[in-house]
Amino acid sequence: MSAGTSLNPVRAGAVVLCIALAVLLPWFAPNQFYIHLGTVACLNLMLVLGLAVIARAGQLSMGHAGFALVGGYVSALLTMNAGWPPLLGIVVAGLVAAALAAVLGWVILRLRGVYFVLVAFSFGQIAVLLALDMSDITGGANGLVGIPPVSLFGHALLSKPDFYPFALACTLAVLLFTWLLYRSPFGDMMAATAENQRLTESSGVDTHLTQVIAFTIGSGIAGVAGALSAHYFQFISPDSFTFWESVSYLTMLVVGGRVGVLGPVIGVLVLTPLPEMLRATQGLQHIIYGGVLVLCLLFVPDGLSSLPRVLRGRRKSTAPQAAKVVETRP
Repeated sequence: MSAGTSLNPVRAGAVVLCIALAVLLPWFAPNQFYIHLGTVACLNLMLVLGLAVIARAGQLSMGHAGFALVGGYVSALLTMNAGWPPLLGIVVAGLVAAALAAVLGWVILRLRGVYFVLVAFSFGQIAVLLALDMSDITGGANGLVGIPPVSLFGHALLSKPDFYPFALACTLAVLLFTWLLYRSPFGDMMAATAENQRLTESSGVDTHLTQVIAFTIGSGIAGVAGALSAHYFQFISPDSFTFWESVSYLTMLVVGGRVGVLGPVIGVLVLTPLPEMLRATQGLQHIIYGGVLVLCLLFVPDGLSSLPRVLRGRRKSTAPQAAKVVETRP
């Protein structure tokens, strides 16, 4: 088990508290808007967890929203045109996004640093442009309206209180899967690849294959989240998967912290309400996102989840200085 994924009682308690609050949200929410916000937070968390898996292997995907777009359109088209059940469409959407990521990742993950970032960014832009140009299939800029809702046991999840428990269950499943993945031997291989790729290769680990698998898993999760979003809103358009969406997910990951699963949870809880709070001033949203990101990089570069450790380190560093002052007093 790697140090970054060891079971920390404080982290575990924080995650359990967040889960408990999420489960109790429908009973204490003043109105359905907060339940809607909780659903959006669940979808964002799935996307950020997928991005965290990719980052765990040492890569940064700036086209993450593109795989969510692929998943959303695949599930929407299968359920609207082919009459597939939404649950099956969501599963197939995740598989299609994962398969696309595997093929793309096998090629572009041989690139290093900024070159991979640029190619991943280009994929996200190409996905949006294709969705706009293929208007006969995707509806173009107008998108697709009337996507069938998810049905469970013959009951359509049309209302926000109905869909929220389903979204929360899917998010908790992804959260558990990610936690187990980090604690597995493959999770250690991902962490080692990110830490020192050449040294890891000298140990007999195929770092390219490790990064491809991580990219495939993370993008598949994004595809599932995109499909869930399409069925929740019963609408999808390319405008929901632009470059700025990828930047938002990356900001949530950096602000919360990339180590473990607590960081993405904190980042999503902190930044998800901002778009709704700043809906009247859309121009300020990106400025505030950027300001929060810069402050975190300056003062807590490992994210808000590392704040208790940073404060403990400062207390330990100031304690000897205080002792020296006491000793030098006459």
